[in-house]
Order: sequence, then structure tokens, then C-alpha cells
Amino acid sequence: MTARQSGGDVPLPIYLEIDAAMRAGDSPTAIALARRALSEGLRHPVLFSLRAYAFETQGLYERAVADLDAALGMTPGDPKLLVELGRCLLGAGDFPRAIQVSEAAIAGATGSAAAQYNLGCAQEFMGELDAAWPAYAKASEIDPSLVDATARLAGLAARRGDHAEAHALADKVLRRDPNNTLARLALALADVAQKDFIAAETQARAVLNTPGTPPQQRASAMGQLGDALDGQGRTEEAFSLYTQANGLLRTMFRQRFAGPGMEPGRQIAVRLAHEFAAVAPEQWRATPPAPRDNDALGLAFIVGFPRSGTTLLAQILGSHPSVVTVEERPVLHESITRYSLRMDGLGDLAAISAETMARQRGYFWANLRARGIPTAGRMIVDQTPLNTIQLPIIAKLFPEARIIFAVRDPRDVVLSCFRRMFAPNAYVYEFLTLNGSAHFYDEVMRLDRLYRAGLEQERLDIRNEDLIADFEARTRALCAFVGLEWNESMLNFSRRAKARRIATPSALQLRDGIRSDGVGHWRAYAEQLSPVLPVLDRWVAAFGYGDR
Repeated sequence: MTARQSGGDVPLPIYLEIDAAMRAGDSPTAIALARRALSEGLRHPVLFSLRAYAFETQGLYERAVADLDAALGMTPGDPKLLVELGRCLLGAGDFPRAIQVSEAAIAGATGSAAAQYNLGCAQEFMGELDAAWPAYAKASEIDPSLVDATARLAGLAARRGDHAEAHALADKVLRRDPNNTLARLALALADVAQKDFIAAETQARAVLNTPGTPPQQRASAMGQLGDALDGQGRTEEAFSLYTQANGLLRTMFRQRFAGPGMEPGRQIAVRLAHEFAAVAPEQWRATPPAPRDNDALGLAFIVGFPRSGTTLLAQILGSHPSVVTVEERPVLHESITRYSLRMDGLGDLAAISAETMARQRGYFWANLRARGIPTAGRMIVDQTPLNTIQLPIIAKLFPEARIIFAVRDPRDVVLSCFRRMFAPNAYVYEFLTLNGSAHFYDEVMRLDRLYRAGLEQERLDIRNEDLIADFEARTRALCAFVGLEWNESMLNFSRRAKARRIATPSALQLRDGIRSDGVGHWRAYAEQLSPVLPVLDRWVAAFGYGDR
């Protein structure tokens, strides 16, 4: 390494010391020297890379990303730095950028197994399971010693219900690396799905007993162990494990989602309620006519709350030959950023011009095309539960859209949100405590009641329990609402679910078709839920669950 000094490139002692430490494998000394050099005003990509590695090991991913961006500013396109940046972006939860950076790293070094692995992780965490599979497979092909790639494939196989393949892939990894925690987590997931709860318990405990297990994998193991114990009826122990897992994740993500300047989900819902109520009612009803800007048969949004049955409704509708479902993808990203995430954005939305409306609609349709989603002559169904919060955007930009509101017993919903693990974001952060889950549910339902009174939208409420009790009648009503003829293929929607890589926590349940074993499961945890039941009583009554 050299640094520019007195008009020429000459070696400086500190660079030589860093180089010597790195050659000797003395990373702590190299990092300390790099920190000192940067504090003295020296600049070099390796200095930033070393400090970024230190930040990464401390879990300070955003600071690591900043250093790696500085390093890449000096050596644009450096594949090694791009791989490091992709890995840190994964830690920071910036999955869309991690995909872009990993693809750039692959373009610069096609034989990089690490870049392929990072790409697979980012795609999996974004819910793009079909895309993640070949990325992991390629990483494993390039470098067979990268057993985590094969372990990730085992996890994907378990998530899509291919239990035999999950076991075969995980066993292959464990023969080579008996302590591989990712492989054991894949086995635990497959075992829970097959109701082999004793085997799942064994695998999850093995992960927890493995020294050096990363915190997020420890949290996953606690959740899997909780599910294994829940399946054995050991609900008190299970609830304790869910609480521990969430506490670990809460510590990991607190700075990102509840630190200074951050706005957690409940605050967003409360703020939007104030902004919506501050606008004159007639402004919400004054909407420009929908332009003819697409070739779709129609448009519907399935909303509600996570774990309320939205994925089930999407899979049922998606089995209709005229329907294309868009499952929890950020296709409204530009509009949400402009109107919901920006202070006082709803005021601008209420007064939207026809020109701006057309532009914002254009982003939506462009995002669908960019994801290869066919629209010509098809009914487009967007399934994103917490788009309940975004209903004013939908009302203003897509006045022609139908709204399908999924309803499930609030007590089952809140318990399920607390038990399940989701990709982290400002909304999911609320689920990491039982109190946060219940109050976030309450705030979102209050917001929805406000929207119902102030927006003119075609809406249909569908209770999950009613759908289970009388499937054909409810699906016929659903088709009539969105303007489709009922099709017998909808009776076999689970066959489609088995063929697809569904990314939500409902995936494994849907492969077995309609199931009633989750109805009223909250009663097994009634004692643990007792502190938040008063928060939910209003909605239990409002949605007709008082007799359950």
C-alpha cells in the first residue's frame, strides 16, 4: 500500500505495519492501525475495509456500509469490496441494495461464490425464493466447501414443503460440518411441518448448544424450539422461548427501528390517523378519474393484518386462471415513501392532481413489469396485509380497485404475530413484544375504521373462520366481488401452493389446504395473553368473536 505524500506515491510506515500484521494473521493489530491511520487523515480502501470489518463484527452494519462505500469511491467496481458491502447490507437489512451490489460483484467476478451466496440471502430475505435457489446452487457449485449455501438450500426446501429434499441436503451438510446450525434449523423446520416435534426439539436444542451460534440463528432456534414444544402441548415453555427469541431480536434491531429519528410502526399508524383526520372529508372523496393506463382485467388489494388470512385468500384467488397475485412486494414503494413515510404527506395526497396521479400509477405498473408480472387481460391481486395503512394511497391512485379485508380472531392474530418471525422492518419490530403486537393491531384497526368512514372504496370483509367453515360459498362471493366467474380450480388451490415458493410464514400450512387447527389456538395461551386481552376486546366484539 502507498499513500500520496509530497506529490508522489511512497510507502508510509503505518501502511507497512498494517501489511505486516495482515500477513501474520493479526487482524486486531491491523484494525487498530487502520483506525489510527484514518483518525490521522490518511485515506486508502484497505483502511476503510479493515474498519468496516471491525464495525461488522460489532453488529454496526450501517457504519460498516458507510466505510465500504468510501472505499468503493476510491476503487469503483472492486469485486472484493462489493462482496464485503453486500454482506454488510444484509446485516443492515437493506436487501434491495444488497441484491444490486451482489449482482455487480458477480458481473465483476463471475466465479465469486461469496457474491452468489450474498445474492441468494438477499433474495430469500426479500421473499424471492425462486430467485434465491439458483443463487445458492451456483455458490455451492463454485465452492463446494461453502456448505452454508447448501444448508440454505435445505432451508428453502423445508419452506416449500419438500421435506425429503430438505433432509437430504441438510444431512449432506452435517456429514461435512456436524455443527452447521443452518442445516439443523432446516431440519427443525421440516420436522415441525411433519409434526415430528421430538425430532424438531432435538435439532433446535443442538443449535442452541453450539458455541458461537450467531444471535439471529439463536433466535430462530428458540422460535423453532418453541414450535416443537407447542406441538407437544408444552405451551408455557413454548411461550417463554418465543419471548426470549423476540427479546434477542429486539436487542439486535432496536437501534435500527427504534433509535433516534426512527419511527416505529405504531407511531406511523398514529401519525397517519392525525394527518387523515386533519383533511376535509370532501377532499378524500374528490379523486381524479382513473386513467386508461394498463391492460389489466382489474385490480384488487388484499389487506388486513399479518397472520389474518391474507396469504390464504391470495392463494385461493391465484388459483383462478384469470388472476395473477403479487405477494408482499414493494410495488407501491414510491407512493408510500412520498405520502405515508413523509411527515404531512397525506395532505399532499388528498390534493393530488391528475398529472401526479398518473405518474404515481405509472410507478406501480412499471414495478409490476420489472418483476415480470403479466398484466394483459389478467386480474391483478396485490396481497400485502399492512397496506391497510396505505388505503388512502390506494383510494386516490386506484379508485377502480376493490379492497378485500381479511379478518381473523384478533387474539389468534396477535399470538401468531408474536410467535412467528418475519423479515425485519419498522412494522415487524412491534411484534417483538406481546404488548407491542396487541397495541399495533389496535392502532391499525382504529386507522382502518377511520379510513372506512372517510374513503369511498368497494370493500369486502372475509372472516378466516367463515372461509374455513363454508369454503365454496365464500369463494363464490369473493369471485363475484372482484368481477370473476367462479372456477373449480379454486377448490384445489393447495395444489398450486405446493408448486410455488410462498415466502410468508403461512407457506407450510397452505400446502395442506384449508385447515382449522389454528382456530382458537389463543386459548392454549390465555394466561400469557391476559395482559393484552383488554386491548383486543373491542375488536373481538367488532368482528363477531365474542362467542368463541
